[in-house]
Amino acid sequence: MKGQALCVRREILRFAQNDSRAAATRLPRVAKPASRLAALLLLFALLGAACGGSDDEAPQTRLRAVASLEIFADMARQVGGDRVEVTALLPSGADPHTFELSPQRVVPVVEADVVFINGLGLEGNTEDVVRNNAEGIVIELTEGLDTLGDNPHLWLDVDLAARYVERIRDAFVELDPEGQDVYEANAEAYLGVLRRLDLEMEAAIQTIPPESRKLVTPHDAFPYLAERYGLEVVAVVTTSPGQSPSARSVAELTEKLSSEHVPAVFREPQSNSDVLEQAAEEAGVEVFELLSDAFAEGVDSYVELMRFNMEQLIEGLGQLGFAYASFGG
Repeated sequence: MKGQALCVRREILRFAQNDSRAAATRLPRVAKPASRLAALLLLFALLGAACGGSDDEAPQTRLRAVASLEIFADMARQVGGDRVEVTALLPSGADPHTFELSPQRVVPVVEADVVFINGLGLEGNTEDVVRNNAEGIVIELTEGLDTLGDNPHLWLDVDLAARYVERIRDAFVELDPEGQDVYEANAEAYLGVLRRLDLEMEAAIQTIPPESRKLVTPHDAFPYLAERYGLEVVAVVTTSPGQSPSARSVAELTEKLSSEHVPAVFREPQSNSDVLEQAAEEAGVEVFELLSDAFAEGVDSYVELMRFNMEQLIEGLGQLGFAYASFGG
């Protein structure tokens, strides 16, 4: 019934807007009372047909949710199922630290019932745009969670990603109580997937020799992953989004790779990795890839992103020929 009422309200508003635009382009006239009454009755009859019948049917008007990153949008779809229409605010591959929203991309924010952001500065200016334009509620997914300073990349620890999912579930239940059973069942199923993924990650990293569990990346995106799974962040090329490496960066990084006996470095698709790759070449170490803020070709979900990272870590830091299939992947 709530969804049906929401649908009727939206359709009435749309009708009123269209009617007012049409009225501005025609001469005024006096409507006959009977004609006006008949028109209103017809309108409500059409709305009733368009917005659904019995309460047992799936809601014809779904919740509208926007998530800043496609990673969080994937989580929201896992929980919301058919009851929620989910839109990712940033396009695939965009750097959330520096991306500037176009006016067209702000429209879903205005229309959304709920907007999910990470917070801790991850979205940069986009967060200000969201908070200034959202008419629904804005949920900061990291609020109340323990953080490593102001680093925002909590979701790369699967256990912390599960806290994101719980927050998304609670928001949907609050906004759509009739769908509580659906949201809770979907969330529990997805949390089970994440618990198994967390165990896979732990077991996989344990196959890497302890002296090789070292991370060197373009920017400081992986401290939560490192802390959760027993890796050491040896170096990052830049510590702040948009920062340009200095002329000394290549020499200093090359020396670091050699002195720390780092077996491999990891580039990121959305980050400038020129300095990293040059230093790796001079130090004679291989270059692999990790994903943090966005999906990539062949990686279309959070679970796939984390498994991609797991495979790259094993291939780069572990023994060649590691059988990922042994973990059920």
